[in-house]
Amino acid sequence: MYNLKTSNISESINSALKPARGFPITFLLEFIREKLGRWYWKRREDDMNLTTEHSRGVEYLLEIRSEIADTMSVQPIDGCRFFVTSGRQDSVVDLEHVKCDCGVYGIEKIPCSHAIAAGSFANLNIATLVFPLYSTAYLYVGYS
Repeated sequence: MYNLKTSNISESINSALKPARGFPITFLLEFIREKLGRWYWKRREDDMNLTTEHSRGVEYLLEIRSEIADTMSVQPIDGCRFFVTSGRQDSVVDLEHVKCDCGVYGIEKIPCSHAIAAGSFANLNIATLVFPLYSTAYLYVGYS
């Protein structure tokens, strides 16, 4: 209906709004405002108590990708470029220009497993390879 696809998100919202069905539209709108306000406040409180350098999602990605990076071998090309070999795809990583042949690092600005392997080989802290926008400082500013 109405050119919208049903997804888990829409089903979740429908479920959350179930108690307000059958009431006037003004009540429904106020119910939605209160519900979203509570969700926002809870998420804000959770994120303001973070002790890590990045959000939970970024930290999780770095952890998973670091495990994969441990299985890769790295050959230096020059000071900032490295040839990383893995089982699936060999890639050239350029840490200075935030690029990798796989394309993930350039798009996400979160290091892919190839970039993590190259950064570890160069004795860099992996957190410094993540774009600053993903830091908790930016997260706090977003909630201010």
